[in-house]
Amino acid sequence: MVKIGISVDNHFDVNHEDGQERLKQQAAYLVAHDYQYYLNAGDTYNDFGKTLAYFQSLQRELGSAVTVRFLAGNHDLVNGISYAEAQSDLDLLYFHEKSLAIPGTNAVLVGNNGWYDYSLSELGTSKTDAEYAQWKRAFWIDRGIDQPVSDRERMQRVLTTTEAALNANAGRQVVYITHFVPDRSFLVYGIDRPYWQMATALMGSQALGDLLGRHAVSQVAFGHLHFRDRPRLLNGGVYYHQPLGYGNKRLFEWKSHDWLTEWQNTLVTVNIPAEK
Repeated sequence: MVKIGISVDNHFDVNHEDGQERLKQQAAYLVAHDYQYYLNAGDTYNDFGKTLAYFQSLQRELGSAVTVRFLAGNHDLVNGISYAEAQSDLDLLYFHEKSLAIPGTNAVLVGNNGWYDYSLSELGTSKTDAEYAQWKRAFWIDRGIDQPVSDRERMQRVLTTTEAALNANAGRQVVYITHFVPDRSFLVYGIDRPYWQMATALMGSQALGDLLGRHAVSQVAFGHLHFRDRPRLLNGGVYYHQPLGYGNKRLFEWKSHDWLTEWQNTLVTVNIPAEK
């Protein structure tokens, strides 16, 4: 049995936490509980350079005991990285558009940062792409992300590279991790909240969920939405949405007042059976 831990939306800086100190506690926990892989699905810092340095430090702390991989959420992409760099193989630990077979099993890990195409919007086609993009530039943190292409074009790359990875691993148990929401059933809509009505356009893509369903992906883990859901059976696979989220005065989404407790309680565990 191979034990995989998956976390998302750790937000060290927003939560005023010292990641370099916390990683020592995280490493001790992962080793003590026999995890062999630790995957993070994004939003670690509001600066990719800090995110990369943190995961490199975590891997050094863990040594060969646990394999670490991470994705970039929208917060990670706001500073310290260009669009071209975000699409490149800039570090071994950076798992965007990559796959990793788990030895001794039929399983493979597939990672993709993901993006959005407005298909999860509560307002649907009553707003144009131009209106969604204008709202994003005016009100959303993603306005600071380097992006020479449209949101739909960026999302199409996600779909193209994901499908290529799934085709290359046909017949295997796929554990897919991404930052953004892959299915509208996870959204909470509210007609009395105009700001949120527009924000739902930037949550993810139904096309990704449809693609994962067609390929019968076994496990899918994601974040971004900051609601915590029980594991959900969807399209023949199990979907995990357990973000750590914010625990500050402005936005308090935790059940305790301790970051490490929240990380432990939202750490998704996937057990992979050994190949017979």
